[in-house]
Amino acid sequence: MSKIIGFSPDSSTMQDIEEFENKVMIRRKNRVLLGTVYADIQQDQWAVAMAYNLSHHPGLYGHEHGLEVRYSYSPQTGAGVRMFRSDVDQERTLDVAGFKSPDAFIRYAVDQEKRLANE
Repeated sequence: MSKIIGFSPDSSTMQDIEEFENKVMIRRKNRVLLGTVYADIQQDQWAVAMAYNLSHHPGLYGHEHGLEVRYSYSPQTGAGVRMFRSDVDQERTLDVAGFKSPDAFIRYAVDQEKRLANE
């Protein structure tokens, strides 16, 4: 179940998010993880995060995310997208031309994760 703060995405973006959450599964340490999309769109900073969790309910002590991925972008500078992955504990910058809207940025992050999940 996605959570979006500071922005109301259009229907095609919501459809992409729902498709990602319903269809994309990754294997990590012999477990199947499902992704949830979180977006925080502010005037000076846009961020989209994917939290991958176990495909069943957590146990007695709750759960930690099996994998977290965060994409962030500053629309004022347009200096590329920063991507952080918790599995390698590393942030890198992706060379991308700018985004016309927060919808385009959210779709880019979701599509990028779909592509990486299928590798």
